[in-house]
Amino acid sequence: MDRLVESAASAYVPRLEEMAKSKKAELMELKAKVRTRPDEVEAWFDREIQKLQKMDIKDIMKNATAGI
Repeated sequence: MDRLVESAASAYVPRLEEMAKSKKAELMELKAKVRTRPDEVEAWFDREIQKLQKMDIKDIMKNATAGI
């Protein structure tokens, strides 16, 4: 079981690192716009909130554990 978990983790770590770098870049860009373009920042927050409202945690967990 440990080998299975290690194998799965090693497969996903590079993708998770890439996602973290992408999110960091997005947030840094957004931070630069807070004072100069507040409308764009507000729109970004609105989009992020909508994503969270549409998220189905049960479906995500079902898909994440489908191969286990």
